[in-house]
Amino acid sequence: MAKQPHQQRKILLLREILLRETDENHGLTMEQIISALEKEGISAERKSIYENMETLSLCGLEIQKERIGSATYYYALPPYFEEVELRLLADAVASSRFITQKKSEQLIEKLTALTSRHQGGDLKRRVYVADRIKNMNETVLYLIDDLGRAIAQGKAVEFRYFDWMPHQGLLKRIPRRNGAFYTCSPWQLLWQDQFYYLIAYDHGSGTIRHYRVDRMGGIRITDQPRQGEKEFEQIHMEDYTARLFGMFGGKTERVTLSFPARLLDVMIDRFGKNLTPHPAENGRLTIHVNLIPSLPFYGWLTSLGEEVKIEAPAALQTAYLNTLKTIIKENENG
Repeated sequence: MAKQPHQQRKILLLREILLRETDENHGLTMEQIISALEKEGISAERKSIYENMETLSLCGLEIQKERIGSATYYYALPPYFEEVELRLLADAVASSRFITQKKSEQLIEKLTALTSRHQGGDLKRRVYVADRIKNMNETVLYLIDDLGRAIAQGKAVEFRYFDWMPHQGLLKRIPRRNGAFYTCSPWQLLWQDQFYYLIAYDHGSGTIRHYRVDRMGGIRITDQPRQGEKEFEQIHMEDYTARLFGMFGGKTERVTLSFPARLLDVMIDRFGKNLTPHPAENGRLTIHVNLIPSLPFYGWLTSLGEEVKIEAPAALQTAYLNTLKTIIKENENG
């Protein structure tokens, strides 16, 4: 048979049909495949389709066939991700607070294109939750890209840093320092507490600081070479993040905590596996950790109830108690 116009498109269309219309639970018979090709203006015989399937298999597309009753069904397995992997990625996108709701919808739509339309539709129905709290900064992904390039190029960056403030009954982003630019040398992007943070050497203070990426704006990659290498090398990222609560900065203190042995898993989840628990009275344990005291730390401590105690330093015991008393007093007055 002489080749008809556009026959060279047949193998590409066949691959597209198998990936879009089939999966492990949805196959197509040879008659259905031929009909799908005909809708695209392609006439094909069984023998040529078998040959095309063999070619696609040699090129990495895994095509399976299953006999059900008197019919044989053909389906393709996803070449990139398994369904469970796509569910994991889609759920991460949907629940990530640093991604706006609009961008989440766009990314999930792209993820569904990597599987069949059956699994793609199920993916969107079962994963997406519309009322999760999302970021309001649409440019955050591009900020991350700019900072990544600055890190790769070893260049300092300038940016404005914003706070949300009420303005005429609405929320408005107001730049700090009256809009003056911060100048920093970026060293590491960190994912913590559902947000991206930039770990950078601040040129003004000469110290390592962190900034929430979604609160940054107007990033400019400068020609200045990056600074603060020695300062950055002195911090260990796992220890750095373990001692921060709610990414609040401040002076690091050596703190001794005591707690019932059954709460050891909670301590490991918070501070990591490098803890050295010491036996104490009444089946309790003590640990020594480096952390930055802050209201989020007090909140975490309070969430564990009266069984977790600050044993040292004494000044931190007093500060914690005074904070609790102030909260109680203010709420009583309220």
